[in-house]
Amino acid sequence: MTGKLDIFTAADLCVDAVLRGNVRPRFGQVEQSIDDYRLHLGGSATIFASQAAKLGANVGIAGVVGDDLFGRFVLDELKKLNLDLSRVRVDATIKTGVGFALVEAVDRAILTYSGSIDALEVSDLRDDLLTAARHWHVASFFLLTKLQPHWPKWLEKLRKHGVTISHDTNWDPAEQWRGVLPLLPLVDVFLPNEAEALAMTGATDVYAAGRKLAAHGPLVVIKRDVRGAIAFTRGEPIELPLGAQPSVVDTIGAGDCFDAGFIRAWQLGMPLERCLRTGLRCGSASVTAAGGFDGQLREVIRS
Repeated sequence: MTGKLDIFTAADLCVDAVLRGNVRPRFGQVEQSIDDYRLHLGGSATIFASQAAKLGANVGIAGVVGDDLFGRFVLDELKKLNLDLSRVRVDATIKTGVGFALVEAVDRAILTYSGSIDALEVSDLRDDLLTAARHWHVASFFLLTKLQPHWPKWLEKLRKHGVTISHDTNWDPAEQWRGVLPLLPLVDVFLPNEAEALAMTGATDVYAAGRKLAAHGPLVVIKRDVRGAIAFTRGEPIELPLGAQPSVVDTIGAGDCFDAGFIRAWQLGMPLERCLRTGLRCGSASVTAAGGFDGQLREVIRS
């Protein structure tokens, strides 16, 4: 790709091993059968980047994989996504990250080996990236632990270069939510789901959580699964229901696809209601197929 990118993101590159079956793991050497399994390209930022590219955005990612079987799988899958991969590197000293997910229709249990997911270093945030794209999306804040201390300074630099910024923390495995609120004044669009918004604010309802988060400065968009989404600005919240319920295969990556749809529409200057609708369409499409990629909406979005 040539010219400035529309969107760039630091990626948590990994493999998702998705297991399906109406079982619960049991110790004591108990062997149980599952119905199916499949390997998918994983990572919240990668799912976001792929959906944004399918909507017509030129998207680049930075990331790391190991020099191993899973790493080669990730690279092969990435090449299918029409992304700028010039800042993806192979590191022979690490293993490629993998998440094992036991999936039901509307829920999943996940075991994750971090490996390459958390391999990006501050040295990967080179100054040439400050002018590489018009928009940055920060994902998997709590998994990219090596970058956590450096985000405030990096986001300040991006803003000085006129780059807009969106942020979706995803869930905090430690449930401490440290470092999120101080970043919000540097963020244009903040995209938690309802459970995350309640947890990080201590609020008892989604409206109180949204107002608390929006008070820090950004446009706050809270995803509510089958109940749609709400955008909080300085005025009254704008709420949009999901509408027709999709046929759910699994929910892997649905929130990241919503993010991509919303941000692409927002970046093109569309009204908030249309941004919400585009996000919901992307999230709904995602759940109709296994994994985070196969169901993604393929439709170029134009202003």
